[in-house]
Order: sequence, then C-alpha cells, then structure tokens
Amino acid sequence: MHAETLIEREILVDRKLRLFSLYVDFAAAIRARWATSQITGLTGGHWKSCTEMWNLDSLAAGSPISKMIAQSAADADVLIVAMSSLDRRTPELIQWLDSLTVCKANRPVSGLFIGLLGDEDQPAGELDWTVKQFLGCAQRMDRDFIWRWMENSAMADGDWLTDSVEALLTRKQPAYDTAFLQEAAFAGV
Repeated sequence: MHAETLIEREILVDRKLRLFSLYVDFAAAIRARWATSQITGLTGGHWKSCTEMWNLDSLAAGSPISKMIAQSAADADVLIVAMSSLDRRTPELIQWLDSLTVCKANRPVSGLFIGLLGDEDQPAGELDWTVKQFLGCAQRMDRDFIWRWMENSAMADGDWLTDSVEALLTRKQPAYDTAFLQEAAFAGV
C-alpha cells in the first residue's frame, strides 16, 4: 500500500487544470461558478485547478487588460461562456471568441468549450444562432464544444459534464503516466 501511495504522489505532481469563465449577467455568473465547481469536483482532487472569471464588460477595458484576459482564455483548458438572455445576437462576443484563435495558446492538447445558455425567464430567440457560432468558434480554437440550456433545475445535476471533462483529463494526462501505471499494475501481478 505504501508503494501505491508513492506512485500516485509522483504521477500527480504537475497536473494542472486551467478554467476560464466569461459571464454576461449576474445569473450567468452563478451558473459559471457552479460549472467550475462541478468540473473541479470531477477531477477528484487529482488536479490542481486554477480558475479565472470575468464579466463580458471587462473586455472593453484598456488594451493591456484585454490582451491579458484574451491570453488567459486562450490558454485555459476549459473555457466557459455563460449568458442568460438569448433575445438578440451577440456578434461582439463571437468576435472576441474568434480573436482567441490569434493568441498563441499555451495549451498542449485540445481544450473544452462549455456554453451555459439561457434560463426559464429569458427569451431564446437566438439560441440556434448562438450555438452554431459557439460551435464554429470551438472548432477554430481546437476545443470540444458542449452546451446546456440553464433552466432552473439545470444546476441540480452536473452529470452532463462528466464525459467531456473525463475526455479532456485523459488528453491532458501525459503518456508516461499511462505507461508507468501499466508497468506498475503488471509488476504487482
């Protein structure tokens, strides 16, 4: 048992998961915080999480801050965009997401882009447009894309995140971790 503990500690030393959330309104901020918490929980404590959260209005800040925010978003393993109202198109948000493709991302594997969209109290007139735009942005940013309509009960169950987060963590896991674990398993047989 002591050897297993040493193996696990050695493998887990440099595992870091960077999460970046951008929210449009207060209700969306709560949902983004919930998603971040769910994702951190799915890592089982085996990954050190670093989280950033910004309001969409922050993108209009001065150039150095905007560049810093964009670089952090591009580098993040998980990019979360949360917005409650889909009553109008948001081309400025899409333009900003597209600008992330210009940033040289310090991310060795494909990331994950999560859209937390709408709620029961807001019109969904531009849901189709928004999802299509987010999907295109995700492809250009080399990210898997998932989204969820955030009705009142949506935060009661985070299971819809599990498969995508597990796929991301598998991609991030260095190849030597897998080989080392396999060798350790065969040595114990």
